[in-house]
Amino acid sequence: MDLSKEPVGRISLAKGGQARISLDKEDRGIVVTATLEWDGGSDKRRAQGADLDLYALFVPADAAVRGADHAPGHVFPQIRRGLFRTRNQDEAEALQTELRTRTDAGRALYYKNLGSLEEPPYMRLSGDARVPGEEKITIVRPDRQGYVLICAYSAVSNGAGSFLSYGARVVVTDGAGSTVTVPLYDDTATSYWVAIAFVDFTDPQGVSIQHVERYSKRFTEKRPVLHTDGTVLMDAGPVEFKRG
Repeated sequence: MDLSKEPVGRISLAKGGQARISLDKEDRGIVVTATLEWDGGSDKRRAQGADLDLYALFVPADAAVRGADHAPGHVFPQIRRGLFRTRNQDEAEALQTELRTRTDAGRALYYKNLGSLEEPPYMRLSGDARVPGEEKITIVRPDRQGYVLICAYSAVSNGAGSFLSYGARVVVTDGAGSTVTVPLYDDTATSYWVAIAFVDFTDPQGVSIQHVERYSKRFTEKRPVLHTDGTVLMDAGPVEFKRG
């Protein structure tokens, strides 16, 4: 018996944790799903607004590369300027130097681009749920997948409120006995974006799922960026704006 292909059962990741679902990526019958679930948290929170959106930023297998300095799933630090222009200048310049060697994959599934299971990207979003419930990405052809970053966006009509207060989490499953839940831990109330889970299909033993939980800066509408080497930069993508 090949124990490496045994299902992992049900796992909930600790902060910064990681798990692997072992599977044969050449098996055309495999279906992986990544679901953003949220219950609204409370009656008060639901009344104020709880319209979340799942975004899957992705790199196909034929475009995925592996950098020599950072593993896939690495999130670059946010450089926050102080009152004086020279504060953190060295750190900012070092970050810009690193970023110049990287390419934005520039691909995303979300409510305006649902994707397809019959042709690339071999992923499809279930639709746009505007009330507490779930939005699901269905992924087939794991041999054609590289990196996927699962993010959530909070519509402006929700007002201020943390993703934790909405009861948000990501659940990844292979439908064959392995379910990995990626919860949130931080009560950050002024961010419209959170990158929750990094899913790595380039893992030679299957698919690895990593807890990321990185938040955007206060009230920015810029979505995260996923580079072709699997590294992530917050607050650097296109501006998204959804009233609800």
